[in-house]
Amino acid sequence: MHLKSMACMFFMLSGIVAKTTYAMDDFTTWKQTFRREALAAGVSTVTLNKFLPRMTLLPQVVQADKKQPEFVSTFWEYVDARLSASRIDQGKMLLKRYPTWLKRISDAYGVPAEYILAFWGLETNYGKITGNTDVLNALTTLAYNPRRRKFFTRELIAFLKILEQEKWDAVKGSWAGAFGQFQFMPTTFEAYAIDADHNGTRNIMSSMPDAFASAANYLHKMGWDPNQTWGQEVTLPQNLNWTKVYENKEKTISDWQGMGLRPSSNIWQADPQTTASLLLPMGKNGPAFLTFPNFKRVMRWNKSELYALSVCFLADILAEKWQGIAHPRLTQRLSTEEVYQIQAHLADLGYYQDTPDGLVGKKTRRAILAFQHDKGVDEDGYPSKELLDLLNSYRKELNK
Repeated sequence: MHLKSMACMFFMLSGIVAKTTYAMDDFTTWKQTFRREALAAGVSTVTLNKFLPRMTLLPQVVQADKKQPEFVSTFWEYVDARLSASRIDQGKMLLKRYPTWLKRISDAYGVPAEYILAFWGLETNYGKITGNTDVLNALTTLAYNPRRRKFFTRELIAFLKILEQEKWDAVKGSWAGAFGQFQFMPTTFEAYAIDADHNGTRNIMSSMPDAFASAANYLHKMGWDPNQTWGQEVTLPQNLNWTKVYENKEKTISDWQGMGLRPSSNIWQADPQTTASLLLPMGKNGPAFLTFPNFKRVMRWNKSELYALSVCFLADILAEKWQGIAHPRLTQRLSTEEVYQIQAHLADLGYYQDTPDGLVGKKTRRAILAFQHDKGVDEDGYPSKELLDLLNSYRKELNK
């Protein structure tokens, strides 16, 4: 490891330790402030008197929130890990175990059963991994920590209301405060949870009718179209006009076809006037997909493109509509340090405004696209070794 990297790692770890060594006086003051906020938001005095004394800080939660992977997962690595043979077999078995409830809920909400199962499979491996962290204290820790205080304060207030409404005493879930078979955050639970078995509580932890209906209701409220698929794989022409690609990211299938895109299966899976967006999870050299409006609803559940693709692939497999991925595999991967270098170069050149963190998000992709556009190279928005080499060369030229 380079000395610079070691130094960065030292200060990152030092920062984690500093931020997780809390002063109890500060926490006591924070709880007093939070109590006033919660009361103003409608949490009862009885509930606050019951749960505020239980609130404690979990340093491991902040560490989990800060943790970064050593390498950025490629499309293939991510998808392979989530489309394992055991997960597929288990999903097929569960389709047969819950036929009545799945059909009833699918008919009621217009969401195919295979999508409900696919989300269940990716969120908790069909209930096997729902989390073992006390949700109250996970949310307390994240609401107290300044990094995303506003967001988690809202979630903590929502969770206290849920504990009161549902008459629950304690809930186990993820370090981030999500819980249940489908890992709902508290505000998501408030908005979409359903008591499908009509027993007086929306038990998304152990009642599968409630869990299935809540997931389907979420997708239904997002506008799910039961008559349309999520998208399909396509091939790109060698002379694709990249500037035109990003002039208007949403085009009709007919428009994309006019630009030279072709379906890998030789058949378009939607009407020519269906709006579609081009998705390149590994850049121009990887597989390409046109995604239709339902894909946006999957992305509302989780903003990760790779997660959304994995859900859709698994749903197609469970529905026996899967044709596989036609594009050949690529093994190239970037380390977090290499992504950090790309961001740092882009920041120095004025394209990236945030502090480099080694994580690939929308701002990083937008910065890459702007740089590629200005330099007249293919605009795929992907942080590749080819891009890093180009940035290094460009920086050397500027420094001469």
